[in-house]
Formats: sequence, C-alpha cells, structure tokens
Amino acid sequence: MLQTERNGATTQRPSPSEHPPEAVRDPGPSPHRTEGGASRLLATGTRLLILIGSAAILSFNAGAAAPQGSTGTPGEHPYLEAHIKAAQRYTADHTQFQALKGPFPDGDGPAVTKACLTCHNQAGQQVMGTKHWLWRVPDKKYEEYGKGGWLINNFCISIRGGNYPACTKCHAGYGWKDSSFDFTKTENEDCLVCHDTTGDYMKDEAGLANPAVPLADVAQHVGRPGIANCGGCHFAGGGADATKHGDLDESLLNCKIDEDVHLSKQGAGMDCVDCHTTEGHHIAGPDYLLPANMQETPEYPGQKLGHMSCASCHGEAPHNSFVLNRHYRKVACQTCHIPEFARGGLATNMWWDWSTAGKTKDGRAYEVRDKDGDVTYATIHGSMVWKKNVVPTYRFWDGRMSFMLATDKLPAERPVWLNQTIGSYNDPNSKIWPFKVHEGNQPYDTQLDKLVVPHLYGDKGSGALWVDHDWPSAIKTGMEIAGLPYSGHYGFVRTNMIWPITHMVAPAKEALTCVNCHSEKSRLAGLKGFYLPGRDRSRGIDFLGWAAVLITCVAVVAHGSGRIFFKARKKRGSK
Repeated sequence: MLQTERNGATTQRPSPSEHPPEAVRDPGPSPHRTEGGASRLLATGTRLLILIGSAAILSFNAGAAAPQGSTGTPGEHPYLEAHIKAAQRYTADHTQFQALKGPFPDGDGPAVTKACLTCHNQAGQQVMGTKHWLWRVPDKKYEEYGKGGWLINNFCISIRGGNYPACTKCHAGYGWKDSSFDFTKTENEDCLVCHDTTGDYMKDEAGLANPAVPLADVAQHVGRPGIANCGGCHFAGGGADATKHGDLDESLLNCKIDEDVHLSKQGAGMDCVDCHTTEGHHIAGPDYLLPANMQETPEYPGQKLGHMSCASCHGEAPHNSFVLNRHYRKVACQTCHIPEFARGGLATNMWWDWSTAGKTKDGRAYEVRDKDGDVTYATIHGSMVWKKNVVPTYRFWDGRMSFMLATDKLPAERPVWLNQTIGSYNDPNSKIWPFKVHEGNQPYDTQLDKLVVPHLYGDKGSGALWVDHDWPSAIKTGMEIAGLPYSGHYGFVRTNMIWPITHMVAPAKEALTCVNCHSEKSRLAGLKGFYLPGRDRSRGIDFLGWAAVLITCVAVVAHGSGRIFFKARKKRGSK
C-alpha cells in the first residue's frame, strides 16, 4: 500500500496487485442469453418497461432548458472563454532583443537558454520544479515514480538501463545522456522546444539541439505553445507516432471536426494549453500519483483554474434533457463523446511482444510492415499489432492510478498490470471512463520474480539489444547500469498498461446513444457489480414490464371501445 500527500492530506494508494482489474474484454455470452423463448420474452418486457418509463420522463422534460448558469451549446460563453483570453495574450517582439541575435554556436542550446533567462529571470527555477523537467514526481518522497525513476512501461520499458540518449530526445532539456545529468543548472533547460513558432526547431539524442537549426532565428520567434510543440513529444510517446496513447497522434495537427471538435480549425480551434493551462511553468494535468485537478468552479474570486474538467467550460448540465444531465453523475463526458480512439487515420499500437525481438536475416536487422505501413515485426522491437477506430475499454475511475516499479516483486496474477485504475461503482467520486488497454510481453527475472531493465540503446559491442540483438547480454548490461540485482535467468511475462482516453472528441451527432450501453450487446459488458437497465435481467422487472404492456394494451382497447360505444349511443339518442 502506497501513501501520497498533497497540502498535508494523506491518501492511501493500493499497488497494482491490490487492485484486480475489471474485465478488459466482453466475457462472452452470459448464461441468460442461452435460455429459452420465455426468458427472451421476459427480457423484451424489461426493455419495454424502460422505453415506457423513459418516454414519460422525456416528455416531462421535453424542451426544458439546462439549469440556469450552465451552457448547453458549444460556442456559447464560457465554452471558448479560455481560448479567446489566451489568444489575446501577445508576447513582445523578440526580434528586437539584442541578446537573442547571437550568434549562437551550432547546436548550443544552453547558450540560447542563458540569453532567455536574462529577461525571464524566474523561469529557470520555475521549470526545475516541474514534472516535465524532472520526469518524476516533484515530491522527493515519491521521486521513484516517473519515467526518470523506477516505473516500468509496456513500450521501451525503462530509461534506467542506459537508454537515456534515445528517450531524452523528448526531454525539455539539453544533454541528459546518463545518470550524471545536472538538474540544477538552469542553462540545461530547453526553452525552444515548447516556445518555438517557426517549425524549424529539432532535437537530437540526449535532447541536444540539432546543429542544423538556426538557433538565433528560432529564439527571436518564440511564443505561446501550440499543438505542434506539445505533440512533438506527446504524439510520439512510446517511441513513434500514435504508439502509446491512442488519442494523441500527428493527425491532430490539421484534423477535421469529425476527429476532434476542440483542436480542429473547423471547430473550436483550440490549442493544448487552453485546457492544460500553465502557471509558473507548471502545466495542468496529472502526475504519476495524483490525478489532474478536476475542480470546476473557483473557491475564491480570482482563483486560476486549469480546464481539466469538461464542466469547467460546458457546465454540469450541458444537455436540454434531465435524463442526459443525470448521467453526468456516474458517466464521464468522454465515455459518450469519444466513441472510438485512433480515429484520425493512424493506427495505434495495441500489442508489443518483446520475446520475438533479436531475429535477423543474413545477420542483419529487418522489419516487416503491413499494407498501411505499420511495423508488425522489427528485429529491435519484436512483434506488434496496430489498430484503428478502437472501441475503448470501460472502467469506474476516480482519477487516480497505482503503478508498479522495477523494484517490486511481481504479483501472482497474470497478466501483470503495470498500472491500475482506482475506483468502483460504490465510490461517489468514480465515473465510467474510456481507456486504451495495451498488451505486451516483456522480460523478467524468473528467479527473483521481478521485471528487468534491458540495455536497448548503445554502440556495437556494448550489449545493447538494438545493435547486438542478444537478450542475455542486453538484460545483464542493463541491470548492471541500473544497479539492480539480477539472477542471470530470464523469461517473458504478459504485461498490461491502461491509458485514459480524453482526446479525439467527436461532434455531438456522433456521440453514443442509449442502446450502445442499455442493450444485451452493451459496451459496458465488462463492468460488473451493478444493475444496468437493458443489459441486465431481473425476472421481477421483466414481469413488471410485461404487466405495464398488458395494462397499456387493456387501457387502449378500453378507451377505444368506450369511444366507439358512446359515439354509437349518442347517434341513437339523437334519432
């Protein structure tokens, strides 16, 4: 059991093994689906009861406006308020600053940073306290949590096995090539990776600036981070475009409104930082142990909020329907409004099998690609599966995650969950959220029963898997560099990771409808422990459903017969 603290409050955090996952896939037909015709008839009764009840509620609420103070229409205040205010913030004309005219030696990013800090004299210290700089939880008490710490992932596994230069190409700094990197030197920070507006800036291994970049020109044309700045790293998470997240890839740079209503220029035309707002270089969003701040209303006048919650712009009752607004209590907006992920034409990685890596043809590394150009086998990575338009997995989630470290002993359950959602139906803070579940197969120590940290990146003869293609050497070398014990015996174990889906929001017309969940073929088939009308069965409710149908039929017949009888009687009386 882990504990985390923020502002003096202590939270108990289960480890992944203490939190068994709910079903990832539809477990298949439930026993009641194989029953006879009478049972199916009763199930129809349940649906009819639901329809009758829903019709009554909807008719009562038809045409009713959302509660006062909420916003029901995208584009209305305060939907775009954050974006408009941010777009109105203009920075100074940096071409007028002598310090930025250089000349800067080729690839000398630290020289540019020193020039930036002559004016932005607080920025250096601000950046040092952020997770984008540290790559771990800023609190020293939990600094092992983060990609710069002992977290293991399902993609390139860990940077700690001497893999720094390959991974830190996406670090907001210069020169993180090994564990000796100095995090206290402000000149090691990279201002341009987030603030370049030219599109000419590029980073090389260990995060160094590419020598071909005209640093003086880029430094004089800086501004507010755009989608390309954030996406330069986050779209390529996991080693390549669209690999990790499923809802973040390069298609979002110029997406149509059907892919994302917020980022599309045809839609709201927003940037990442409109929701991931920044204060003192701290970018709003989750860290590894603490959830994103989902606060929706200020606690005091002038309080600056991030826009991590949909309700911070759309309000808590954005629909003109009581029934739909009521769903907000237990269903995240993303669940209905992101029907699939990887919807922009690029497939996302769903399976990565490291056990097949190392095979060569005629002594050389090789790749196999599918018809879409996605790598299905690579000597340096193993076997992979890519998918588009993927229906998410659904879980109850309160915004927190638990994580496994390289130093943890593996749980008995298989597959091993490297991270795990926290939440349940009975938790008032939990809602149904959509997720991408990524499956993998990676090396572990069969004697110590722990995951290993292989050496992937390096020179020929260094034992690096990507050049020497030998698992025993890669694991032995990586564990030595990481300073972790290793028995010398390894195997492969199935591992899963889970990622929340929050981007690629579809237009309202493409949102899920009632039958996507409230039916026998429910998307929520994997969520158990509660009664879901239309998906689940109850003989008592089935009986009431048919009783309501029967009563309705009798009432209709009686009413119609009565009208016919009294009309005929009236005609006879008038003669």
